[in-house]
Amino acid sequence: MSLPDLSLQPAYRSGRDRLLDDFYVPCLQESVRYDRAVGYFSSTLYQVVGLAFSDFVRRGGGMRLICSPALSPEDFAVMKDADEIARHAQATVRADLDTLLQHPEAVPATRLLATLIANEIIEVRIAFPEHPSGLFHDKMGIFEDQDGRRVAFTGSANETWRAWGLNNESFQVFCSWRNESELLRTRDESDYFREIWRGREPGIRTAFLEEVTAEQLRAIADDDLDHAIEQVRSHQARERNRRTTTSRPLMEHQRLALEDWKAHHYRGIVNFATGAGKTLTAIEAVKRWTADGGAAVILVPGRDLHAQWIREIETELDSVQVLPAGADSNKSAWMELLPIFSAPGNSAGAQRVIVATIHTFASADFQRRLKSGDHLLIVADEMHRAGSRRVLPMLEATECGATLGLSATYRRQFDTEGTDRLLEYFGPVLSPVIGLAEALMLGLLVPYDYRLHEVQLDDDELEQYEHLTKRIGQLVSSGDSFGEIEGQLQMLLIRRARVLKQARQKVPAASAILQDEYQPGDRWLVYCDDLTQLKVLSEQCRAAGLPILEFYSGMQSDRDAVIRSLGDHGGIVVAIRCLDEGIDVPVTDHALILASSTVEREYIQRRGRVLRQAPGTSKVSAEVHDLMLVNPIGGALTKSEAQRALEFVRLARNSAARERLKIVVSLSQDPIELPDLLDYAEEESD
Repeated sequence: MSLPDLSLQPAYRSGRDRLLDDFYVPCLQESVRYDRAVGYFSSTLYQVVGLAFSDFVRRGGGMRLICSPALSPEDFAVMKDADEIARHAQATVRADLDTLLQHPEAVPATRLLATLIANEIIEVRIAFPEHPSGLFHDKMGIFEDQDGRRVAFTGSANETWRAWGLNNESFQVFCSWRNESELLRTRDESDYFREIWRGREPGIRTAFLEEVTAEQLRAIADDDLDHAIEQVRSHQARERNRRTTTSRPLMEHQRLALEDWKAHHYRGIVNFATGAGKTLTAIEAVKRWTADGGAAVILVPGRDLHAQWIREIETELDSVQVLPAGADSNKSAWMELLPIFSAPGNSAGAQRVIVATIHTFASADFQRRLKSGDHLLIVADEMHRAGSRRVLPMLEATECGATLGLSATYRRQFDTEGTDRLLEYFGPVLSPVIGLAEALMLGLLVPYDYRLHEVQLDDDELEQYEHLTKRIGQLVSSGDSFGEIEGQLQMLLIRRARVLKQARQKVPAASAILQDEYQPGDRWLVYCDDLTQLKVLSEQCRAAGLPILEFYSGMQSDRDAVIRSLGDHGGIVVAIRCLDEGIDVPVTDHALILASSTVEREYIQRRGRVLRQAPGTSKVSAEVHDLMLVNPIGGALTKSEAQRALEFVRLARNSAARERLKIVVSLSQDPIELPDLLDYAEEESD
């Protein structure tokens, strides 16, 4: 891949876009040079370089940074000329380093920054006006790939973690390959940066770091760059463990999201990656709302999350009374108590909260008894599930004074109308958005390696797949209206998807991986397509002496006992879809994916399951094993599988997988690939 292969927008804004996930990290991963001019820079950049820079560095990438010293207007008032400003700027840089090194929590970050500068991976120059009348305050950057193609951006963001991860920022993007206008703009920005770097831009003075400052950096630099990066990650993990084991105060991104919720009149969507703390953020929102007299209803998609939410609320809120509705709860009890629990009048000493499955919420019995009104807060976990044709109209008809949607992937794939209606009901996406890149950098998730395993269809399966693909193409190009062909098209898509998910080579390949890779004490999650595939794989693994645990809807044994056994003793849990959404699975360190739909939400959540932190354990990283179908020449068989692999490898720390995937993608024949028109999410009964 290269920069032109990225789907870049002409502009990005916090709240609407994930600045790191959607722009910064993808551009850095396809670049060999990064030029940056900013008004302010701090060593919190390590939050970015600790992960995103690792591959950039290993392939010989380099960064040039121009920044302004942190000088106050009073500083400029007492200085007579540019030379005096330069001397004062150098002294300010040295004082900043000294201050940072006096704070233990900042030492790993500062040392990594020093290591990058000492190894000339980052070159730094200081810019300031020739006359003491202001600050150098430009904010622009240029990514360049190995073929000389460039992405330039200009806007409000400084080169700090707060700017890229938390602040409300925006910037415009220009790509040299798009058209003549953008080519000229990228050249202009590149020329401007070069003139500043060389000290030739009128009105701006540029200075090198003085030798005394360079010596100070070399003195604290780590001899091993990889070790410096790992120290930062380890520090993040220790901080996360310390926070979790002592108490559960809100972290900054959670606090900021709640402030934004209040600013939007208590409406909005918390868009955090798995493990970034959506549940705790929502519980704090419930606490504040009910303490002021309001009532709260929390909607969840199924019985496992239903029980998990009740446990979390009772743990976090001392005086709360929870009314379960749906799942395995007593229907006559909640029908009698629902009008009382949903009425206004809560106080800090007697808070009442209803936790209901979405199907119970949509029932006539629930709707008749619910006391709706401005006092009511509606919270929806995995909010995309509330966009179904059965639930959404009931949600829209419920009068309330506050809403809070929760999801790592709130958009309903292939359902623009449903997504738009959910956004209309719940409100805007709140800032900050915490994507996977941000969650990794904050130490909320552990870094991971991506292991790609290529399998092929047997000859008769490939023949059937190609036949179905041809019939799908003929049907789409027939000119008939969608309404006329919908049923037939859905049937063909389902049959073709089944060929892919049930490929015969998948089970033997998965069994071989588990036999080769499993070590006593490991905790694996293996995702199968259906119960038949699950049973066949379980049988093969048991025959090989592997500790297999099964997890699926409708199983006779206790599913909670399976999860407890995994946490206490390790083993291999073979599951179908019912572990996908939101459920806490402790200490998992390996995932193996046999089958996945085209729904992006599904495979992103599956990855998130295995990247969760495990406080009090030795877990510091994870592995994701992915079975990918390839054609006879080694290219990706379908575009959707290639897209899943590209998403998985994008933030993985092992560069070898990225290089292999580039080869696989280059050999792909890009067959006709239509999205599944149906989302076969497992609907758990109440």
